Amino acid sequence: MRQRSPIMTACACLVFIATAPLLINGFAVNNNQILFLTNGFAINNQKVRITIPSSTKATIRRHNKISSSSLHVAREDPRKSISAAPSFEEYLKQRSEIDETFQVPPPDYDNEIPLTYLELVNLPRHPFNEAANRILIATEKAIRSMQKCELDNDKLQQQQQTAKEEEIPISAEQESVYANSYVDLSKVSTMGFDYDYTLVTYTQELLGLIYDMALRRLVEEKEYPREMLESGLKFDPFFSIRGLAVDRENGWICHLSYTHKVASAWEGRHRVSRPSLMAEYSGKRSLSPSERKRRLKPLNDLFSMAECCLMADTVQFFLDRDIPFCPRSAVNDVLGSITNTHISGDFHKLVAQEPEKYFEEKPHLKQVLDGMKAAGKRLIFVSNSPFWYCDAGMNYVVGPDWRDQWDVVITSAGKPAF
Repeated sequence: MRQRSPIMTACACLVFIATAPLLINGFAVNNNQILFLTNGFAINNQKVRITIPSSTKATIRRHNKISSSSLHVAREDPRKSISAAPSFEEYLKQRSEIDETFQVPPPDYDNEIPLTYLELVNLPRHPFNEAANRILIATEKAIRSMQKCELDNDKLQQQQQTAKEEEIPISAEQESVYANSYVDLSKVSTMGFDYDYTLVTYTQELLGLIYDMALRRLVEEKEYPREMLESGLKFDPFFSIRGLAVDRENGWICHLSYTHKVASAWEGRHRVSRPSLMAEYSGKRSLSPSERKRRLKPLNDLFSMAECCLMADTVQFFLDRDIPFCPRSAVNDVLGSITNTHISGDFHKLVAQEPEKYFEEKPHLKQVLDGMKAAGKRLIFVSNSPFWYCDAGMNYVVGPDWRDQWDVVITSAGKPAF
């Protein structure tokens, strides 16, 4: 059973004291049961819509506005049932009697109930028991008082959150510095830097270039259908993120949860259904450590985004044309094409020829490195890329004298085996 909020409990208790025996989730008047539903009360199988703010955690759904006509319920014999919630006009009169600060809205409200009427509880009225009605009105006033406090708190929190968001412009968020407070850099004498995506970062054009070159390798070296080059396949920067993995057995792009379960997966450009996930991964969507190591290839760096996109597009190309294929072979071929594109150095030559197209500007990098040298730090440059490629990038982002800032420069390092 869903737990009721304190306000709903108070409402039930107060009405119980003044009217009739309390039921499990409602109360009874003249042997007619009134139940709390997801959208109001049930009165003789009729529904009367009332609303309670979400802050009370009640079971009644909140709407922005509803027509006043929806509050009118066809009444049967008044001796058999309790009356419906008051109409909007009746509500205005009753509200003004119990709340001295209430202001009647202008007549051009267009037959729509204002938000304040929706935000506060409105209890039904008994057709002939005035004593019960007085208790209902008092109960309604008490509940509204509690609700007003919650609504005011919600509005205050929203205002504070809005003000906080307005204080930080988007440009400042993009340039935020995230500090590791557990490392005391004053005690670190030597600092090492990688090149790719550390000292230099790339534009989206580079990932598109890698995608195009790897796709051409698939066709020309692995003899994949030439229609792949003519079908308009292009790198999609919005398809993938870092941290995914490709399943070597089925070619799925997988997203793992923090418990190492396959939270979701994509076959080509279509999401895999949950029943298929359960069937593929032993009914638990989880893999043992040895299975993860054998089946899943992590896509951790930004270069892997092109790898992930090409993998999905290749699978989707075969599925759309009903071409039989071996997922394991497709995965190996795509990964191999991306790797060979890196090893060959072909894309490095194109990037070095047009640094302004593929490298992002780093106006503050030289200042940061000079500050570290002034503080007495030893700086080590280590990259797997060849020297001529590193030299082209560092010349663009720092300047031709960039090597003067480094104590040691190592290129073609062969990490992590160097």
